[in-house]
Amino acid sequence: YAPAQMKLVELYQVGASGVPQDEVVSRAWARRAAEGGDPRGMHAYAMYLFDGVGGPANKTESLTWLERAGAAGLVDSQYNAARIHEQGDDGIAADPVQALKWYTVAARSGDAQAQAAVQRLSPTLSAENRRRAMTAAEAIDQG
Repeated sequence: YAPAQMKLVELYQVGASGVPQDEVVSRAWARRAAEGGDPRGMHAYAMYLFDGVGGPANKTESLTWLERAGAAGLVDSQYNAARIHEQGDDGIAADPVQALKWYTVAARSGDAQAQAAVQRLSPTLSAENRRRAMTAAEAIDQG
């Protein structure tokens, strides 16, 4: 049950309501929520992976979970996936087409930073790459 799993993530993350702080346990509950299909769980687990909290960092797997949560409609995940694709990171090559795709999806959800990023990034891509990004964004929007 995802809401209960996410409550446990929160409790173990900060150490509240008589529950000791334990980032390893918090990360494990986030993973359970993510694997159960909860977008907030996917995002939380992705951030544990990205930052290496409660276990080893894995930027590539983090991006996979952010994209899953983003495809499920979580705007923060959409924006974070876009930033990683734009900048690249450990084991992840920069990919401006993927960045524009995810910024576009987040922008359509009303994210002001993503809207600004679309305006900033679009002119730097060829017409063909802009078209590829928009087509991919449409596919996510149609779900």
